[in-house]
Amino acid sequence: MAKQRPYISALWHAVPSNIHARLEQSIQRGIEDFHTSPQQASAVPKIFFRADDIAIPSSQCTAMLKIFAEHNTPLALAAVPAWSTPSRIEKLLSVAPNSNDLWCWHQHGWSHISHTLQGKKCEFGSNRPTEECVEELQQGTATLTSLLGDTLQPVFTPPWNRMGEDSITAVKELGFKAISRSESAPKQNILPDIPVNVDLHTRSELTAESGWNALLEELRAGIASGRCGVMLHHERMNPAAELFLQRLLIILQSYPVQPVPLYPYML
Repeated sequence: MAKQRPYISALWHAVPSNIHARLEQSIQRGIEDFHTSPQQASAVPKIFFRADDIAIPSSQCTAMLKIFAEHNTPLALAAVPAWSTPSRIEKLLSVAPNSNDLWCWHQHGWSHISHTLQGKKCEFGSNRPTEECVEELQQGTATLTSLLGDTLQPVFTPPWNRMGEDSITAVKELGFKAISRSESAPKQNILPDIPVNVDLHTRSELTAESGWNALLEELRAGIASGRCGVMLHHERMNPAAELFLQRLLIILQSYPVQPVPLYPYML
């Protein structure tokens, strides 16, 4: 039986005809709100993009990579080690070459399997033995290092944007310099956190309009904060989502919002 494609959020089945104007309005409002603070009067808000669940060179994945390459916009690639093979990575590198500064290849868990019996999904939660987590983290790092070499950046994105503090400590001891999770994740002081605050594709609103309202508000608030982090999941993209992404990257070029890579935030 063929694998069923992940759920496509409601908003990508009904893109408003006025979405261009609404998108521009959200970006402009975010910039204005950012500059409300006197300390930010001459500063420029930044935005970064992080694509999760990377490893399989599907048509959706390669289409996403080509969009970012076409618009010369940095993209952080969170790669799942257990899914990664030499042939798969080779195909992805043909689109996102490791000699290009646009791409921030980094580790996304080990196998992207949840080990929680109830509640929210988590691969490296506090319910697992620390030794078991460390072994998988080491295996994942070794796998990606063998495939990507020095291209691999010391950033760790946990699947489902959550992990236990013992695992964060283990990640630090393995040499990682930062983790990237959701802005709503519990605060921790073990490693620098690089939060995402806009979710393009894993949305649960029941109607397209409620989805658009929520997404555009996330974008405004993210820009207003000065560091907007946008999370993508290519398997949940359809042609409408691809066109919107193209439009977003084009519009951003006309506004004082600076697209940046992920790795400078490790410092």
